[in-house]
Amino acid sequence: MSVICDSGILKLISEGLIDFDRSETDYASVLRQVNPNTLDLSLGGYYRRPKTNEAPFVFGVAHQTEDYWDLIEMDRDDGVLLNPGDIFLGCSREYLCIPKDVCAQVFTKSSLGRVFINHMMAGVIDAGFEGTITLEFKNEGKHSIMIPYGARVVQLQFNRLEGIPDRDYSMRKNRYQGQVMPEPARAEQPDMDLRAGVGRLFQDKTEIPRDGKTA
Repeated sequence: MSVICDSGILKLISEGLIDFDRSETDYASVLRQVNPNTLDLSLGGYYRRPKTNEAPFVFGVAHQTEDYWDLIEMDRDDGVLLNPGDIFLGCSREYLCIPKDVCAQVFTKSSLGRVFINHMMAGVIDAGFEGTITLEFKNEGKHSIMIPYGARVVQLQFNRLEGIPDRDYSMRKNRYQGQVMPEPARAEQPDMDLRAGVGRLFQDKTEIPRDGKTA
């Protein structure tokens, strides 16, 4: 697996890495976001703030998003204000279509890191994923920080896989394919097709007697 450099990123863009019909940005802007070995993503126009709710959120179990999160349209002339300790869920302006032989990883822009805005580590984008990227930010610093609409907030590093996966993200029982808004955690959905495949694998496997000799 190798990291894709700027010329490779430009080639991916020309081949449809970003669906501009479903993005809040344009081709010329994205070209300016290409770095030597990463692509910057910019902050989109909707975000979610957490609501006060004394009922515990049970990870992996279905719940009503509206009980825990407010969806807010950003003031395009302003942005999102983060006081110390505040969190929010944002999304990228760019709608990505990750190829089947590529994966990506999300990193906080160093300029945000230096004012102690932290992207909270949910950083792997699987081969075959399509959608905007949900971004989880927290102000870890001592000052209030305003993040403007369209600011470059994270960067993607792309890696070429050794081959095409047997079942990429689009073929699995997934929860976030095609997302356009900042999406909170959704309920776990067991991938029954994968379970069936594993079951067949073990059923088809030749059983070896305890003496180690095959029939």
